[in-house]
Amino acid sequence: MKFSKKILVYFGMMLGIRILEMVTKGNIREGLILVGILVWIAGMFYFLWFSRTLEAGIEKIHDIEKFTSHFQDTKEQIFKKLIQKEKELCETIEGHYSAKLEDRQSKINSLQSQINPHFLYNTLECIRSEAIYQKNDSIANMAKSLAAFFRYSISKKENVVTIQDELNNINNYIMIQNYRFENKYQLEVVIEQEDMRVYSYLIPKMTIQPIVENSIYHGLETKSGECRVKISIHPTDGDLILIISDNGIGMKAETLKRLRQGMENGMETGKENEEDMVHGNGIALYNVNQRIKLIFGSRYGLSVYSTKGIGTDVEIWMPILEKME
Repeated sequence: MKFSKKILVYFGMMLGIRILEMVTKGNIREGLILVGILVWIAGMFYFLWFSRTLEAGIEKIHDIEKFTSHFQDTKEQIFKKLIQKEKELCETIEGHYSAKLEDRQSKINSLQSQINPHFLYNTLECIRSEAIYQKNDSIANMAKSLAAFFRYSISKKENVVTIQDELNNINNYIMIQNYRFENKYQLEVVIEQEDMRVYSYLIPKMTIQPIVENSIYHGLETKSGECRVKISIHPTDGDLILIISDNGIGMKAETLKRLRQGMENGMETGKENEEDMVHGNGIALYNVNQRIKLIFGSRYGLSVYSTKGIGTDVEIWMPILEKME
């Protein structure tokens, strides 16, 4: 390209000198012809240069289009791979979660299969009949309560029951515990404003019993003197509040904090000292809390309050559900 420019400049200079000579000699007509030829040659070279530049520009545009097309294809491939990886990850997580659920369910089924309900009820009925025959009312009543308790816990398939059903089960449970511990425990049920409709409200099955069992096992079993469990039921505007209180040994603030953490995330709260060994990791509270949140939403659930040496309150929030006629 540089060589072509030098030739062009050389011929231009030679023609320019020739034109000057002709003009000085008076050959103006021939000088004009040479000027025209010079302009024509310059135009040709300019046209050739412009054509080559334009062609190079078009090639660059094609290169850009190819690059853009390649980039678009590459981007689509990357997104497809990301979507595929995300799908595989979700399937992996879902598979692990399903496997854990199936494993847990299989364990539950295994435990349930070890208890033949009919065999259990028939045995308890035989014990009760023998106790009645021997005129031992305490054994007869205990066998009756135990049969009713297991029938409610094992046989009933309903996931939602009335508050009356749940309280009947609690009465049987307390009666069984009192046979074991010689009438140590007192149960009190308080309905705000004595609204009898409350008994027909629906709640998840086995909501109250695990908390009452927690109160007895962790708060009252090691306590001497009066041991009281109180169930207060407060209907509000659209919501139902149940408070299970005990006058047990309570717990320190640090223990209560760990219990609340365990209730929320299911992790063990720790057992660094003797008091933690008494209160355990709140797995029953965690299970009830999670069930309520899954059924009714995250704004509902359990709250726990406790004072060392005074007792513990467990507050349950859920919406009011009335039994359909």
